[in-house]
Amino acid sequence: MTTAVEWSEDAFFEAPERSSIDGGTTSIGPLWHGASPRWGHSMHTMCSYHGMFPAKLAHYFIQRYSQPGDLVVDPFSGRGTVALQARVEGRRVIGNDLSPLAYVLSRAKAAPPSWSSVLEKLATVERSYRRATAGDPDVSNDIRMLYHPNTLRQLTFIRSHLLKGALTAWGPQTLMIAGALTGIMHGAHRRDGSSQYLSISMPNTFSMSPTYVAKFIEQYGLVAPDQNVFECIRDKVARLYLDAITGTDGVVFAEDAAVLLSSRAIKRRSVDLVVTSPPYLQVVNYGTANWIRLWLLGVDEVGRDSGAGRKTINAALDHRHTYATYRHFILRALVGIERVLTKNGVAAIVIGDVADPGKEAVSLARKIWDDVGGETGLELLELIEDDLPVDKKVSRIWGDTKGQATDRDCILVLTRPGSNATAGVAIVDWDEPYKDAGPDAAHERLRRLS
Repeated sequence: MTTAVEWSEDAFFEAPERSSIDGGTTSIGPLWHGASPRWGHSMHTMCSYHGMFPAKLAHYFIQRYSQPGDLVVDPFSGRGTVALQARVEGRRVIGNDLSPLAYVLSRAKAAPPSWSSVLEKLATVERSYRRATAGDPDVSNDIRMLYHPNTLRQLTFIRSHLLKGALTAWGPQTLMIAGALTGIMHGAHRRDGSSQYLSISMPNTFSMSPTYVAKFIEQYGLVAPDQNVFECIRDKVARLYLDAITGTDGVVFAEDAAVLLSSRAIKRRSVDLVVTSPPYLQVVNYGTANWIRLWLLGVDEVGRDSGAGRKTINAALDHRHTYATYRHFILRALVGIERVLTKNGVAAIVIGDVADPGKEAVSLARKIWDDVGGETGLELLELIEDDLPVDKKVSRIWGDTKGQATDRDCILVLTRPGSNATAGVAIVDWDEPYKDAGPDAAHERLRRLS
């Protein structure tokens, strides 16, 4: 196991480099690519997510276009990166996502409970498990093949405990336990054969299809580790709480983004900054990419095309946009953003390029803006092209055909006509104020666990 000292020292980073560290750059300089890949609050590591953007990108826009006490909104909050980063930087936060997984992660990060209260809640669940009669778990073969029988019994018990109430009714401690658990549901084993994950060795960022996993297990003779789920959760939570969690608790919704932005839940002209990344156009199916984690959260049969859960998730998250419907989807969100932005408010919207096989990538952000910008009531402050080596990005899809991986996202930076936000803050501060520059109680706890 990597020691606490190695982990925490790697995570510290006080100033950006003048050049790129990760091989990426933007059309206006290195920006967040000049900061350490490990830059950011420890709680950002809760759960890897297909299509996620780094915390340092969120920090750049939070620093440049908002002040402590301002309201920051992410209507497509994903794994809660903006919610957490804005919160620890002293901003008020509203998040939103229709995906059950994204909703749980965003809520856990927007309003984290104390470390001790999470451990108390987990201990209560563990005592209940020890008193329960252990039987053969009633799960599909798709789930059963991933875990050791002892691990699976604990997992299914915790799942049944979580699902006693609706996700929207879960308390902060339950959300943190669920969020931490999603992050260790599956992942690669270490070279020595040990693992901090619960499953057979497989990717952590996304769930491979059940059929592929079954073939992989047979081909390589993979064996699931006999993991104590409660101990693994305790270890994960200790790592999440390495850094301070001070800040104003945020609010997270599970709504259609355009509906939320047009509702009374967010007052007109009340939002100082929007930082968000709408779903990429036909790139990531957030149901299939997370079918194992969604099972934990009560959505069954997502891994296969004919599954009831797959159909439910596809209908809710609408993965099958054509360009025309995607353009309308983005327009609805932009109209809602215009409604809630303050006079000098700014919206930074990350949109990935797409590519038709054998052809040049399409700058989707530029094309969208050219097509609908005049209908939004917003004006373009700048368009930042963000380039990252192709091997570090997910594949893009155009139309119904799987396309080439592109190396570019674009960020539309928008504001209201007549805004004074044209420059923002001249210098972005890359200090990490929530770190204490030395071992605190959380680091000591982690050392004892390691």
